Amino acid sequence: MKNSAINWTDNTFNPWEGCTRVSDGCKNCYAQANDKRHLREKVIHWGKGAPRRKMTDAYWDQPVAWNLKAEQDGVRLRVFCASTADWADEEAPAGQRERLFQLIKKTPHLDWLLLTKRAENIEKYLPADWGETGYPNVWLGVTVENKKEGLPRIDILRKIPAVCRFLSCEPLIEDLGNVNLNGIHWVIIGGETGRGPSKKEVKNSGKKLNGIRSMDLRWVDSLVKQCQEQGVAPWVKQLGKLPLDLQGEPLVITYETKDGKMKRSPNGENWDQWPSSIAHLKVREIPDFSQAERDKMESSLSDLAKGLDKENAEKELQLRTQLLETDKILFTKRKYRAEIIKQYHDIYHPLRKWDAFCRAADIPKRTSYDLLKAARENHAESAQKEPKKKDVITPQKAAEKAKASINRLLKGLKGAERNEALKLILGEFDAELNKPTETEHAPSENTRAEQGKLITITPAA
Repeated sequence: MKNSAINWTDNTFNPWEGCTRVSDGCKNCYAQANDKRHLREKVIHWGKGAPRRKMTDAYWDQPVAWNLKAEQDGVRLRVFCASTADWADEEAPAGQRERLFQLIKKTPHLDWLLLTKRAENIEKYLPADWGETGYPNVWLGVTVENKKEGLPRIDILRKIPAVCRFLSCEPLIEDLGNVNLNGIHWVIIGGETGRGPSKKEVKNSGKKLNGIRSMDLRWVDSLVKQCQEQGVAPWVKQLGKLPLDLQGEPLVITYETKDGKMKRSPNGENWDQWPSSIAHLKVREIPDFSQAERDKMESSLSDLAKGLDKENAEKELQLRTQLLETDKILFTKRKYRAEIIKQYHDIYHPLRKWDAFCRAADIPKRTSYDLLKAARENHAESAQKEPKKKDVITPQKAAEKAKASINRLLKGLKGAERNEALKLILGEFDAELNKPTETEHAPSENTRAEQGKLITITPAA
């Protein structure tokens, strides 16, 4: 259930729309460009003093539905907040930020990724019950697009308690140099993809306007290496519209359209289109900060498996590895998880240990039944799709089918009529036996006699 085009999140939620530029990273803001086109309202929502657009109650209900689905599927979904606003904006509509945190508390199966360029406002706008460790389902992040404005935000972020702290180095518009990633769990890296100023805007301005800025892949290479050296998960989202290669030269990423034409990629996101020279930058990892929970689960499952016979113990070990791996996958497919749970059910249900397994795997009872139902539906769907296997016909089977067919045909005949029909049928068979095939010579008398023995039909008395 993914409704966002952003490749590092499942869903996107905006508690309101509108913002004010605060740094160089805002120069080609796609959200502001869309707002100027008046796609939703004729009012401008960008700029100091501009009214922010409030969202409808129906829109606010969407995360509640996502949360219910995540609980039923036994997965966690990531929600990026916000793509067309800044949750720490000083000009947020009255009461909407408080409403956001109430919603977050009501959706414990969603991990909320709160990103801001206003790091100085984070502590001020966090709820009173944030506590010493933060909400368990909130990740806090700051944008780090350059040295001057971006790097100081990291120092502010690392001092604030949170289960996960992340950096969004997008758009990355300069080399960040050596970055202290202490206290940071995740780094997202991406080039600029906005449309840039139009020809009309350039003409009306009377001066030169900067267009889309290039991201040098040497900066990306440096960041990825620093992440790996400091134990932080890197996620290279995209190369941007005008990337520079590892030699500082323009890198053109192209793809083939449906009509066979080659077109330039607008964002360089699809890494199947990247040249082999930058294959080492194909990294999209998520922070592995739940290792302690997985260790605890593995220990519980291991204890539960001690009473299994050899065959089931080997099977359980494979399933355990797969189950623990699902926690590391960003978008775990429900079918995959459901199949694992079904196979566990096949092991433990006959032993009356299903409840014990659910407790060990930390799976709510309701969720386990939903997953089992999904697995059964998957199997039924697969069975319908599988083509029926053709029945292999052997000479003996052919003879038996022919006999049954002839007896059905002769059912209405008696006495001399039945015998006459049998003679005619056998005569036809004898004629067929005398016909040579393309690869064989005509059968001998002995061969025909042997083949004739395959069909035995009782004549009428």
